[in-house]
Amino acid sequence: MSKGWTLSTIDRRLNNQRGLGVGKQYKPWLTVRDQSSSGRSAREPGWKTGRVHHFHSDLERYAFYMYEFWDQVLDIREQFPMFDVELAMTIAKEQGMQNFRDPKTKVPYIYTTDFMLTMNLHGQEVNVARAVKSHQQLNKRSVRNRLLLEQRYWAAKGIEWQLVTEQVISKVFAKNVEWVHNAYWLEPTRDLNISELLELAKVLKLMLRDNDSTVTKITTRLDKENDIERGTSLYLFKYLVAKKEVIMDMFETQIFKSPSTRLIKKIVF
Repeated sequence: MSKGWTLSTIDRRLNNQRGLGVGKQYKPWLTVRDQSSSGRSAREPGWKTGRVHHFHSDLERYAFYMYEFWDQVLDIREQFPMFDVELAMTIAKEQGMQNFRDPKTKVPYIYTTDFMLTMNLHGQEVNVARAVKSHQQLNKRSVRNRLLLEQRYWAAKGIEWQLVTEQVISKVFAKNVEWVHNAYWLEPTRDLNISELLELAKVLKLMLRDNDSTVTKITTRLDKENDIERGTSLYLFKYLVAKKEVIMDMFETQIFKSPSTRLIKKIVF
């Protein structure tokens, strides 16, 4: 937590709707500006939410890409606050934690969970809490105490909580989603407007289906045949993967290394 944690700080964040809302209206309790950073903080636009997400580590960002791509995840709320301060304080005291208040102001901290996900599980919408930490971080007693507090807090609220480490998050999968992520929002290029790009995407699908080659060779050929800026068709390929009109095994292959079309599982026409 930042220094000088006061009731005014809490009131200011609440007045700014921090930690409140869902979907596009949600605002994280902690943003990348609220805490000192090791240089790994980042902000990314979300497909599902239509807003900018805030991450304080690469691992959080990789987890986000995983949740972003999973169809069963409906909403992603990062840095979700544990507003029931009395409950959090009670658990902290039981665990012998000494640092649950600001040492100067004595105001209790409002802790956060890295992600609160709304998921469609067996036809029902449920919220689940996820803490994202590296194994190296788990060597710290303070981190382990915080995680135990989170687990007990959400259990008392009837919400499933799980710890997610780098052993759970596939870096290959995350990098694949990262590679196609911005293409989700198709934008006009120097040569083509949106309608023309969508028509070209239909041609690209046919070429991907009918040619046993690499994506790079196919997209380069399509660019040349249409006398358009180099990379346009590769951009369309990213768009099709992001929109899941071209289905690939995102766990098995680094698609940013221009795979063979044999690695495409399905094409949606």
